[in-house]
Formats: sequence, C-alpha cells, structure tokens
Amino acid sequence: MSTDTTTPVLIVGGGPAAIAVLLAASRIGELPRLLDEGLTLVEREAHIGSGTLGRYVINSDSAAETFVDAITDNPVPELARLIHHPLVEMIRSRGRLALPLRVVADFLDMVGQVLTALITAHPASRILTGWQLKSLHQTVEGKWRGHLASSDGAHTQHLIANKVVLAMGAHQPEQRLHDEVVGDGPLLPRHAGRVMQSDELLSPDGITRLRTMTAGQENPRIAVIGGASSALSAAHVIMRDMADRIAPGNLTLLHKSRLKLFYRTAAEAVADGYTEFHEEDICPVSQFVYRFGGLRYDSRRLAMQLMGIAGAPPEPRLRDVQITDSNHAHVKAIVDNADAIIACLGYRPRRITMIDAYGRPIALSADTPDGCLTGPECGILNAAGQEIPGLFGLGLASGFRPTGAMGGEASFRGQVNSLWLWQTAIGEKILHHLLPPETPLLVPTPRLRAPMLEPARGHLHP
Repeated sequence: MSTDTTTPVLIVGGGPAAIAVLLAASRIGELPRLLDEGLTLVEREAHIGSGTLGRYVINSDSAAETFVDAITDNPVPELARLIHHPLVEMIRSRGRLALPLRVVADFLDMVGQVLTALITAHPASRILTGWQLKSLHQTVEGKWRGHLASSDGAHTQHLIANKVVLAMGAHQPEQRLHDEVVGDGPLLPRHAGRVMQSDELLSPDGITRLRTMTAGQENPRIAVIGGASSALSAAHVIMRDMADRIAPGNLTLLHKSRLKLFYRTAAEAVADGYTEFHEEDICPVSQFVYRFGGLRYDSRRLAMQLMGIAGAPPEPRLRDVQITDSNHAHVKAIVDNADAIIACLGYRPRRITMIDAYGRPIALSADTPDGCLTGPECGILNAAGQEIPGLFGLGLASGFRPTGAMGGEASFRGQVNSLWLWQTAIGEKILHHLLPPETPLLVPTPRLRAPMLEPARGHLHP
C-alpha cells in the first residue's frame, strides 16, 4: 500500500453529518461531479450511515417526514428509489409525529448502504471503513497530509488531500464536570460516584446504571442539571423507565436560562397563554416563535406541564428550579442531597492533532470552553478565530450559527445542530469550497411542497 495516496477531498467520519455532505450534493445534482473529482471517506466503524444515533433511547425532536426529505425527488435514481422502501413508507406515514431515534438510525444506515455502493463503484473515489484519522499535517503547498491507523492498530497509511471535511461527532468531556459551577462549585470531584452525564443516561443501559447508582434508596432524589432539550429528555426517560422509584418532588430540574417553547405562530402561543416572548424571539423567515431556541415534542410537553401552559396537567414528580444569583444556597442543598446527579452540560466537538507547515501544533477556537469549531463558511477556526484554508467541519457541536436566508430568531445566541441544514444549506456551503470553481453549483429543482421546520433533538430541521 502506498504511504502517500492522494485525494482531492478527504471526508473524516461516516455518521449523519458526514453523509449529509454527500446527500447535499445529490439533492442538487452534484454528486456525480463530486465523485468524478475524487474523494476518500474514512470511517472507523464497519459501515457508514447513522453513527451512534441509534444508541439513544429517546424520540426525535423532529417530524418523521422531515427525515426522508433528502431522498424525495432526488436526482440520483438509487436514492430516489428508497422512497418506496417499506421503512421509508412507514416513516412518511407518521407525518408530523416524532420517531424513535433507533428508527431514524435504521433509515440512515439504509441510505449509507446506497452511498457506499455509489462511491465504491466509482473509480476516482473510495471508502475506508475500519480506519481512523489520527493527525493532520499541513504541507508547504497548503495541502493536508493525514496519518491514518486501522481500528485494530495493526496498519497505518498516509493520505494527502487538497481539502478536508471533519465530521467526527462530539462528546461530553469529563473536564466540564470539573469546570462548570453549579451552586457554589463544580460537580467534580465533590460529588464523585453520584454524577452521570446525559449521554450515558440516554444510552441503552443508562437507566440500569442509574438504578445501580441509587440502589441504596427506595425513592432516590435525582437532580438533572440543564435546561436544553437533553435535560428535559433525561427527566422524561427517568420518569418513564424508573416510574416505580420516583416519588413526588424527588426529581429536580436545575437550569440557568428560562425554559422556552417553540410555537408555529405568535397567535398560537398567545392562545395557549404563553406570552414569554418578544419580537426578537420570532423568526422573520418562518414566523415561528423560538424557532432555534424553543423546546419541542416530548421536551416541550414536559416543559408545558412545569409551566402550566395550555392547561397541561402538572407533573408532581418533577420540580423546576431556575438557578439565580440569589438562590445558590438552595441549589447547593439540592445537589448535595441528591442521590444521583444527571449533568446535561452539552457537547464538545471531537478533534485530532493538527500541525502547521512549520511543524507547530495548531490551536483551535474549539479548544476554549465556549469556542466554536467552525466559522460562517464552515471553515475550521484557529485560536485567533480565523478559518484555516482547506479545513472544513460540520456536525454536532460544530458551532455553526445560521444567518440571512436561513432565518432564526434574532435573540438566539446558541449554535444550531441540524441534520436537515447539514443536508441542505450547510452542505451546499461546503460543496462550494470542495468543487472546482469553473462550473457553478447546480441549484435544486423547486419542490411543490413547502418544507416544514421541525427540530431533531433540539436541532433545526425543515
């Protein structure tokens, strides 16, 4: 095997974000050109598609029909034919209802199989499953030399790429538990043995681990820390799967920001008695209230119970406590007395070692606690906040912030992690940089139906 194989484009990762670039190209008729130019996709697992999405024991925060939008009327026949598959027909039949994420994962794995066949059959492109990118070194010509190792550690190889797309997913680093102040101090090491992160809780054996952690208490006291969708999802799963042990008032949601609800129109919100929004909280494109920052589906229903919106029945097992400057002692008492603490502090992007053309390590904006991985053009940001030429990123916790025609409420200050946006506007933005500039990108054929905006796990979808 050559130690310096060349490829115009290197895509690192094979999960939902990575295949979104390929789906974005397919939707606008540019997948053949992308494969003609040549790409290499590297994935550490045995196949591409869903990544780790199927391991979560919760429903999506998006309408079922939005997941199949990418293959509907797709110019690539192999993808378009999937619309008649029984799984896709079932998903479409659920319309605006949510889907279990394991079903979404099955769909993405099916799409991944089709994309694998298309890439494998193309002489200029290839997929390397069972391989991991360990580091990137910038060359004096401005290209990127990637060091790859097989997942079993037995083999290595090098690739030289003109451009690299990093879609390696995200994680919940333990360091956040040492840094984030809750009440009068961080969770670790003070509460060691009683803390579980939301990613672990929402995994298949998460509730089993929580039961073990609280085995000494018949009715354990549990504190869930966070106010985003993952925190409400964690509370929902605990009450659903530990209903036999959660007594009234023993589950507490601790959060700093007030809970925000998504509504399709301001009129619908007011009709429900929800008035905690202003003009800057309404998306000028869709007219949705809290289009990016609002809770939806299961999380929204639980929040409505806590807030008493639209006559939602109260949930006596769950207490809602907003953390303020004046109640640190109360918050401290809740955390100190909890038998288990579920930390829902968000995700950070995975990163690899990067070395510049002079042999110096490249520091990234994402290395700081609140720094973004990518900038407005989806380029990887260095520590100075400048996009690094030839390096692009997308996916969970990449930090992309939509502007302009993508819409969103002016008050939104977070980041939007959106499967649908990855497959459309964000994917197309990256394609503008990946494909040669001589020929402009094709534009997608207008659909007869208007896309609907629904989020998945707190992420924006059409």
